[in-house]
Amino acid sequence: MIAVDPSAPPARLYCERAERAEVRVELHQGGLAELAFLRSDSVDAALSVMALASVDDVDRVFRQVHRVLKPQAPFVCSFPHPAFAMFDPTAADPLRVARPYDQSAPLTWDLGPDVVTDHPRTVGELFTALNRASFLVDQLLEPTAPVRGSRSGGFADAMTSVPATLVLRGRKQGN
Repeated sequence: MIAVDPSAPPARLYCERAERAEVRVELHQGGLAELAFLRSDSVDAALSVMALASVDDVDRVFRQVHRVLKPQAPFVCSFPHPAFAMFDPTAADPLRVARPYDQSAPLTWDLGPDVVTDHPRTVGELFTALNRASFLVDQLLEPTAPVRGSRSGGFADAMTSVPATLVLRGRKQGN
């Protein structure tokens, strides 16, 4: 497994966890589009869990991931859902619309001790960007949280009504 992370301390933590689980991880610190260390058509699958939300030029990342994936290989990526970004889950009325759906100005979120900057994109923008990078999007998921169940520290009640995460799976087309 290969991991790319722009920040070293969290990446080291992930590697330590992988080592305890007896999973071998090759860590590369750098920008998410900095994949020159990988040969073209050499990777079996790619996964990004929320990391691309903080990237300003997601088109460049998509092109680089396409370059390194083998033909027909899957690329699964998740983003904060643009519908959820319309709401302020900390407001008195968390389901009152606070922002337009297609807001492109960066948003900041408190995620535990960290502050995360999100570059919001609509579902259509992400779909189009993947398509332009020669991915065939074959699955799109918009899960909402169950009304009952265990909750993490990042849970907000609005997540039971509005999907907080958008998951896209594309397959590499062409060369």
